[in-house]
Amino acid sequence: MLEWKPKRLLGSGLGIGAMVAVCLLDGVLLYSLRSQTPSFVSFILGMVVALSVPLLILLGYLLYGLFSLKYLIGRDTLVISWARRQEIVPLTAIEAVVPLKKLDETIKVRGFCWPGHCIAQGRGESIGEVLCYSTVGPAEGLVITTPSVSFVISPANPTGFLAALQARRKLGPAQELKQTRSDQGLAGLAIWRDWKVLGLAALSGAANASLFGYIAFRYPHLPDLVPLLSEGGQVRLIGTKEELFELPVIGLIVFVANTILGFALHRWERPLTYFLTTVALVVQILVWSALLSAIR
Repeated sequence: MLEWKPKRLLGSGLGIGAMVAVCLLDGVLLYSLRSQTPSFVSFILGMVVALSVPLLILLGYLLYGLFSLKYLIGRDTLVISWARRQEIVPLTAIEAVVPLKKLDETIKVRGFCWPGHCIAQGRGESIGEVLCYSTVGPAEGLVITTPSVSFVISPANPTGFLAALQARRKLGPAQELKQTRSDQGLAGLAIWRDWKVLGLAALSGAANASLFGYIAFRYPHLPDLVPLLSEGGQVRLIGTKEELFELPVIGLIVFVANTILGFALHRWERPLTYFLTTVALVVQILVWSALLSAIR
């Protein structure tokens, strides 16, 4: 197959710069948290650091997709490869390949676009559904139209790409193929389309985060010694107020363990995934109950 790559310098530079900036911000926030006693402000700063972790993972995955982006011209197909996804387009299905500027078309996209990288889905007035796999803005690049969807791509040498594509199309088809998409790896897992599991996981995470927030909010006003366990209105165990954080930590451990295990088993044992994520949510509720019985 003939391989064509896009220009990656701008997109990779901005993506890496964004990740470095997030890491530096996290470092500053973590350093400032070392000298702070627990409070609602410290909880907010801690949440900013915690939420930056999935952001860094997302940026890392998008950069991986950018570095792996390429366009392959085979005997009968054009393959657009991004991360572990491949859009396989039979050459016989291609209706036209033109620069987007010549279409005088405005495409409204939703997805992840920054200067030098655009992986997004959109729609144009005349070309219908559009998928962008490019390193230029949604108003630039080459448009490959097919009966079902159009693709925006950006080979570094568009003239050479068009010439090679035209030469292969002139040969005629050697076999009949269907236009397909192949999704492999984490991004292709069915769990990302299972809203029940994602909803349960989100509720568990929010419940656990609110546990930390409630303790942090009450912490400056609590006495040094607090009841850690109460039964029937009678105190069974007393400890320092710092030990209150052990309750949400237990909930966090259960949430993380059950979520990871549930995600790993979803492909083969979906009911077990539902059970694990439900248990994680129930544990957060029980921890909330124990916390409210200790401090009100």
